[in-house]
Amino acid sequence: MCASDVVRVANPEDMPALMHALQALARDLDDPFRMEAATLDAALFGPAPRAFALLAGEDGAVLAQPTLSTSLGGAVTFVSDLWVCRDARGTGLGRRLLAAAAREGAARWQSVALRLTVYQDNTRARAFYDRLGFAIREADRNALLSGTALTRLMEQP
Repeated sequence: MCASDVVRVANPEDMPALMHALQALARDLDDPFRMEAATLDAALFGPAPRAFALLAGEDGAVLAQPTLSTSLGGAVTFVSDLWVCRDARGTGLGRRLLAAAAREGAARWQSVALRLTVYQDNTRARAFYDRLGFAIREADRNALLSGTALTRLMEQP
């Protein structure tokens, strides 16, 4: 069983482990994985870091970045990726990773909240977030513009 108790901020030497964790998450969700290691490295460790990552050994990882919320009146830590290895699920590691993400976001950006997205059909994750007290608002919808549609928009005067 994997159940690391140590959750820490990732450093550049952790890139292979972090990429492994994020690829495992994509596989678990049956999502594509298009992130290049160099792109992630620049976002996390470049001259103007735009995100942070946390690792719990090889057992779990978080990738988070700030957003601003006028309705909440400040920065919000957006957890774009949370992964816990199958053997460590149910051990409290996910909760520890999210708690560490909340603390890190508060320290870096004075974050007042955590935000994440959960798939409608991921009942286990939805139940986990519900137990932690996340408000899962059915009225919220994520909208994504990418690819040629994004290019067309950017070409508009």
